[in-house]
Amino acid sequence: MQTPENTLASSKARIVDAPIGGVVSRWLRCALRDFRTYPRLSVAYGLGLFIAGWVLLVALWRFGLGWMILPTLAGCMLVGPVVTIGLYRISRRAQGSGGRGVASPGQVLLAGTILMVFALTWLRAATLIFAVFFGLLPFTGLLETLITLLSTPRGIATVIFGTITGGLFAALGFAISVFSIPMLIDREVDCFTAMALSFNATTHNFGLMIVWAALITASVTLGVLTGLLGLIFIFPILGFATWHAYCDLFKG
Repeated sequence: MQTPENTLASSKARIVDAPIGGVVSRWLRCALRDFRTYPRLSVAYGLGLFIAGWVLLVALWRFGLGWMILPTLAGCMLVGPVVTIGLYRISRRAQGSGGRGVASPGQVLLAGTILMVFALTWLRAATLIFAVFFGLLPFTGLLETLITLLSTPRGIATVIFGTITGGLFAALGFAISVFSIPMLIDREVDCFTAMALSFNATTHNFGLMIVWAALITASVTLGVLTGLLGLIFIFPILGFATWHAYCDLFKG
């Protein structure tokens, strides 16, 4: 395994100076090609996410935690890069390197643990924000809660504070994970070095990665609004595209 010093010195991402729209379009075209090459695996992966998502939503509802549905969905995005490991391997297979296993399996597990703790910390923060503004009021239903959040002063304050806090969590989580998980699949490198390289790549390609993060957020939001059905197709495509983004910045 490479030392952190050597890896950081030799493996920093390139700075992309091409038009952002063209770069993102290329990643998506490559992702669609992978989807067409392995349609059954892709749909199976998306279907698994769809089922797991509904199990989680029903569990929250049954335990009277319906108000946590939206924060939980946001938290799931923080651990999304770990869930897409299989998709990264499918894309790598499509590139002709399918025989290779995960280069740093132990480090992938460590990264997943870190991201899980990160997501749980966000959920705790969301709980505290809700409690500060609403106290111990009982959950009256998702629709009623949404109306309260969007039409009352304390509801709007909750949305503002929650959005700011969630945005900070999302930005940091995205920066450290978007390329670190693909890198741990591809290279023998430790988790913290991979996260540092991912953060470096994100900050040095700031405009590009803002657009990419916004596209991911918009796509996932669209998938959620379809009752998670859209995620059956959106999730695999985003996973494939993220692998090609990694290859473009670190291996291009």
